Amino acid sequence: MVPSEFFQLAPASRAAHAISSRLLSCLITEALLRAFYLRIPSNVPSPAAGIMVVLSTSLISEKPLITRDLVASDIYAIVPLYHEPVLKEDSAHHRHGCPIALVDPLDMFPQIYELTDRTSLRPGSHPDNKFHETVFSVLVPPPWKLDSNAILCPVEDPILLWSRFAHELVLPNAQRSSIQDELASSLHWQNVAYEDLPTCPTLQSPPIEWEQSLIEGHPTHPMHRARMLPFDKETYDWKHPRIRFVQVPRTSLSILGEFESLAKRFASSVAESVGVELPPNDESLAIMPVHEIQLDTILAKFSDARAVDPRISTVASAQSSTRTVLVPELPGMSLKLSVGVKISSALRTISHYTADFGPRFSNIVIPRLSINTNLLAIEREPASAVYRGVAPDLAKHFTAVLRETYKPNADESLVVCAALLETGHVGVPAGVSAVEHAFGLDTAEKRAEFLDDYLRTACEALIPPLVYDGVAFEAHAQNMLLRSDVATGQIKGFVIRDLGGLRIHPPTLIKSTGVDFQFLDGHCIATETVEETYPKFYHTFIHNHVQRLIRLLGMHYDGSGWEILRRHLKNTIPAEHALNKLWLDPATSSVVPGKCLLRMRLQQTYRDYVFTPFPNMIHYGAKYGKSPQ
Repeated sequence: MVPSEFFQLAPASRAAHAISSRLLSCLITEALLRAFYLRIPSNVPSPAAGIMVVLSTSLISEKPLITRDLVASDIYAIVPLYHEPVLKEDSAHHRHGCPIALVDPLDMFPQIYELTDRTSLRPGSHPDNKFHETVFSVLVPPPWKLDSNAILCPVEDPILLWSRFAHELVLPNAQRSSIQDELASSLHWQNVAYEDLPTCPTLQSPPIEWEQSLIEGHPTHPMHRARMLPFDKETYDWKHPRIRFVQVPRTSLSILGEFESLAKRFASSVAESVGVELPPNDESLAIMPVHEIQLDTILAKFSDARAVDPRISTVASAQSSTRTVLVPELPGMSLKLSVGVKISSALRTISHYTADFGPRFSNIVIPRLSINTNLLAIEREPASAVYRGVAPDLAKHFTAVLRETYKPNADESLVVCAALLETGHVGVPAGVSAVEHAFGLDTAEKRAEFLDDYLRTACEALIPPLVYDGVAFEAHAQNMLLRSDVATGQIKGFVIRDLGGLRIHPPTLIKSTGVDFQFLDGHCIATETVEETYPKFYHTFIHNHVQRLIRLLGMHYDGSGWEILRRHLKNTIPAEHALNKLWLDPATSSVVPGKCLLRMRLQQTYRDYVFTPFPNMIHYGAKYGKSPQ
């Protein structure tokens, strides 16, 4: 359960904190800024357990220990925390407090402060005198040396937080402005979501209702709600985009599977339903469905593409990923389309690598993987089409992939896991997550039993292909669907989808399946070593997916949720496997390579991941200790 203070804020203030807390989480966890945790003494009245003091960028160079007294200008931000965050192991050696290794947005009260001089208050600033006393009872000399004129003021604008960081880091103006625009877009669309909250679906609800019930989405990315539209529009119905069609010479496309016939049948069905004829049949031309937002880009960039009559179009239902949609004219299929929109800092197109990989991998490799098909179903991608003969950065704008959709049994509920990790739905008590509400997890015993079943099933489903086949699925919550009994809520298994983000070690795959799968040259899915597959799985499954679930179920701070995960990982990873040393041995795995969302954006990379050491959360509670309750 999430503390209720956040839900008492107006939508605009909630949106601001959603962005600011994620920004601070990335800055600290990715070691872009240093931060200390200081406990609030028991004799000082405060709802917070302690404060997080984030230091300015100038302090990054003062390593490994800061020996001087710190002044107000050294402090970037101060945030009250509900509990102790994940601390670095060398905490005892620091004068200024316990250095923070990882802080999650859910750790933070919905108040962020800066220290400023009384004589230089910004217009409209309102000092917080009450919390000011608490902070100054903790930041005492030595080793803090705060001027008597220093005053604590709330920071209510995430753009201000970013601007201060970017200014101190001396980023180029174009990059600073670009990231600021993305943060502003994230703020806007998050506010839109908070102003029109959905009701929480039930286990009886159709899967698409769950797909469209997301309120926040990514748990730690500060640009998580960014939608950089190519036109000036305050609102757009992302859940119900219109699908248009274009004709293009068949020779201009690389086509796999039965894409051409399925796309033609799709277009014919739409044309018939609206009472408009398709252009006369021409065997030299193929029909491609396109997202309405992408139509103008395709017509501008590809001179041989011709738009079909705009009346021949249909309204789709978008899944949680935005660019993957369902249309009634393609039963049993979903359609993944390039959308030339930057969403959470990445332009959401589809590479020629993905178009080539999905159909071949689905047909050749998936049937041979080491999976328990009772616990894990994989949505295959049987067909695709991509524009050929042009540079990859151009081709990615004109791509489509057809994906099979899992059909649940009559007694089976199918829920995208990302929707279970949301809070704030209409009709649900403040702070109660969708997973608690939908599965009736109203006691600690029920939550523990559910988490145990969830993690056991997930580990048994996903770990075997990782350890035996060298295949790391991109198992974040948006790519996984939970199968459960409609009547009892009993977990039956998972479905995983989207083959574009896997990591695969070819020699291990060949050894286990006997298939010498041919990857396109330069495809990032293929790794040089099997060890390179593990960070992808850790980041998507453990860092983002499992960590958020454990926190929402109230089983993070006491370490109990992580103990359950450790047990199931030990049961599914063979004793002799290298993952035991890399993940499970406390003596050799205190840190893991962590994917850096903000560092990647600062380095302007998308396909090439940037990693830095993160605390290995698998050991939380056993190695890092538990926060006081």
